[in-house]
Amino acid sequence: MTGLGVAVVGGGISGLTAAHLLAAAGKEVTLFDDAAQPGGLIRSERRDGFLCERGPQGLLDGPEEVRALIASAGLAARALTALPASRRRFVYVGGALRAFPASPPALLKTSLLSAGAKLRLLGEPFVRRPAAPDPEESVFDFVARRFGAEAARRAAAPALIGIYAGDATALSVRAAFPRLAELEARHGSVLRGLFRARGQGSRLGRPTSFPEGLGELPRALASGLGERRRVARVEAIAPRAGGWTVSAAGQSLEVDRVLLATPASATAALLALHAPAAAEALRAIPHAPVAIVTLGFRGPAATIGIDLDAYGFVVARGEGVELLGCQYETSVFPGRAPDGAVLLRALLGGTFNPGLVDGDDRALAERAVAELRRTAGLRRDPDFTDVWRARPGIPQYQRGHAARVAAVDAALARRPGLRVIGHALRGLGLSASIRAAAEAARSLAA
Repeated sequence: MTGLGVAVVGGGISGLTAAHLLAAAGKEVTLFDDAAQPGGLIRSERRDGFLCERGPQGLLDGPEEVRALIASAGLAARALTALPASRRRFVYVGGALRAFPASPPALLKTSLLSAGAKLRLLGEPFVRRPAAPDPEESVFDFVARRFGAEAARRAAAPALIGIYAGDATALSVRAAFPRLAELEARHGSVLRGLFRARGQGSRLGRPTSFPEGLGELPRALASGLGERRRVARVEAIAPRAGGWTVSAAGQSLEVDRVLLATPASATAALLALHAPAAAEALRAIPHAPVAIVTLGFRGPAATIGIDLDAYGFVVARGEGVELLGCQYETSVFPGRAPDGAVLLRALLGGTFNPGLVDGDDRALAERAVAELRRTAGLRRDPDFTDVWRARPGIPQYQRGHAARVAAVDAALARRPGLRVIGHALRGLGLSASIRAAAEAARSLAA
């Protein structure tokens, strides 16, 4: 094969977004995907009438890049925003489900924090920032310093489990939540900065999906690419005069530029010969494997015994519970189950017990059911179960992550025409991946 343009390697949301935007800008682009089904971690399947999300459940529509991508993929009319019930979220701590406060009035009512902890939290604007901030401060230590140890232990750490399936004491605040560190640096207070940002119209957005699940988005993007999407594993890339050669399925393609949007391990393998320092940094990024246990219940919702008027809950560590949390799928988006049925999605494993993910399907489903009985009051066994494992799992932005990203950037700066994106480096979550892919596409199209 011969040609010029851009080769995008990786068919997850990052690669699909970049290829879609490059094509829309009139650039010649070829997307290489080693999977027949597009979407990478995104996978939506309807089984026995239940819509199972085997990867991310939804994406936040706050960033303009996300809304623009949905529109340009032809899905604006099909977009679903989360149901009102999803605004309620709980933390299992102290042997009970306790409401996570979503507003200042809710903070006064919740039993999640003691009266003293609530006063300490509200005093955050008066906490002085350190003269010399620790560049490797953990999320836990940051929250404890600004909001108090109880808020860190009972609110921040469990909330982080719902995002990273990881330990707040190991995750770097500057890497995992750079906005928090930025708010402190710019405004001297996180709360003061949040109020000012709200006044300026800044928002994260609403959880968004589609009638047949999040998988509709990558399928639409792949369909729009047509023959520009090739199902083939890229075996190697090599620099050449004025560009790069991409080798896949026994053939080679000459291009001006290459964008790698593959998982960290695959990216490291492709970079090993040309940017060994970048490859080493990518291989050093830890991941948290997760088992997703989907549970379907037919019949009246009241019979299962769980208060379903919520998004779901996460479990604080130290409660003697292996369950990381549970999402009430039918309370978040409509059409996830047959009429009158309930769909739940329980999460197990993470950095706390990665070996648990290796259990067989039946053992994982039984553990999820047993722990939902204990934590949420589940009364009966499910009529439907489905187990999916995410390996290597969720990248962990632990201490040292910024140095790893810097090493990747420095190594790639010596390789013109080669770029790397993906959620292992900057910004966990689909919205962050889409924004990074859009920025990369703008740069490559220039």
